[in-house]
Amino acid sequence: MVAKELSQIRRDRNLVRLLIVAPVIQLLVMGFAATTDIREIKLAVRDNDHSWHSRELCRMLGASGYFNVFCAPGPAGNDGNLLASGKAGLVLVIPPQFGANMLKRQPVPVQVLVDGSDSNFGVQGLNYLQKAVRLYAAAIAAKGQSGPGRFAPPAVNIESRAWYNPGLVSRVYMVPAIMALLLLVTTMLVTSMALVKERENGTMEQLIVTPLRPGEIIAGKLLPFVLIGFIELVFAVLVIRFVFQIHMRGSIVSLFALSGLFLLSTLGIGLFISTLVKTQQQAMLLAAFFVMMPFVLLSGFAFPVENMPELMQELTVLIPLKYYILAVRGIYLKGQGWAELLPQALALLAWGVVILGVAVASFRKKLD
Repeated sequence: MVAKELSQIRRDRNLVRLLIVAPVIQLLVMGFAATTDIREIKLAVRDNDHSWHSRELCRMLGASGYFNVFCAPGPAGNDGNLLASGKAGLVLVIPPQFGANMLKRQPVPVQVLVDGSDSNFGVQGLNYLQKAVRLYAAAIAAKGQSGPGRFAPPAVNIESRAWYNPGLVSRVYMVPAIMALLLLVTTMLVTSMALVKERENGTMEQLIVTPLRPGEIIAGKLLPFVLIGFIELVFAVLVIRFVFQIHMRGSIVSLFALSGLFLLSTLGIGLFISTLVKTQQQAMLLAAFFVMMPFVLLSGFAFPVENMPELMQELTVLIPLKYYILAVRGIYLKGQGWAELLPQALALLAWGVVILGVAVASFRKKLD
C-alpha cells in the first residue's frame, strides 16, 4: 500500500511541485510580508516656533530611521486632510515658544494627530514618536542645551533588555509560525483528498476487497505523506536559517520530534475528512472553512490567545496548531528543552491518537 502511494506521488509531477516547491515559495513570500514592524512612517511636522530646539527635534526624528519627515503644507486646518488623503500617517504640531519654554524649564506640550483607521499602525506609530521625543528631551538635558538653568536629569534611569529577540523584529516571531501553518495546510489538504480520489477514480472497491484491514489502509495512505511532511520541514528549516537568518536556539531533534506528533494530527484530520465527503471539492471546502480558518484564528498565529474572550480561550484547547506553534517558537527563539515542551508534546500526541482512531473507525463504517 505504501509502495503504491509513493509510486502514484512520484508519477504525479504536479503534485510533487505542489507539496514541495509551493510551501517553500509561500514561506519566502509570507515570511517577508507577514511583519508588524512599521518603518518609513510619513510624519508631517507643523513647526510654529522655527527655533533651534524645534529644528533639532525634527532632525532627530528624521535620523531615527522610523520617520520620513516633511513640513506640513498649507494652513493648520489642512492637517486633517493630510491624514485623510494618506499623505501623512502622523502630524506633529510644535507650538510657538517651544524653544523659549524649554529654556525656562517649563512644560512644553506638543500635539500629535494620528491616523487611527489602522489601529496597529496608530498605536505603534504613536509609541515610536513618543519614544523619540523622550530621547530628544533626555539628550537636550544631558548636553545642557536648555540654558544656564539646565534640566535636572531623571532620578531613575530604566535600562531594558529584550531577551530571545533583541531587535524586537516581528519577522523572527512570525516566520516559525508560518512554517507550522504551511505544514498544516499542505499535509491536511492532500490527505483529505486521498480516499476521495480513490472513490472518484473507481479504485475504492479494489481496496475494499484486499486482505488489508481498515487500519492498514489508513496507515498505507498516511505514511507516504509523513515522509513528504518531513521533507517539507527540512526545506523550511534551511530557508529560515539561510534566507531569514533566524538561528535555532533549541535542538533540531526536538523540532523533528514535535513535528512528527503534529503530522499525526494534521494527517489524521485530513484522513477523517476524506471519510466524510464524496468529492475532492467537498473535501477542500470542508478543510478550508471548518478546519484551517478556525485553526489560524484560534491558534495564536496572528492574534495572542491571551487577548481573546474567555470562551474563545477555552476553545483554543482543541486546536493542535496552537500547541505546535508554541513548541516551534519555543525551540527557535528560547531554546526550550523537553522540560518546557512536554505539555505541548502530550497534547499533540493525544490529538494524533484520538483523530487517527476516529478516522479508522469512520473508515470501517464505510467498509460495512
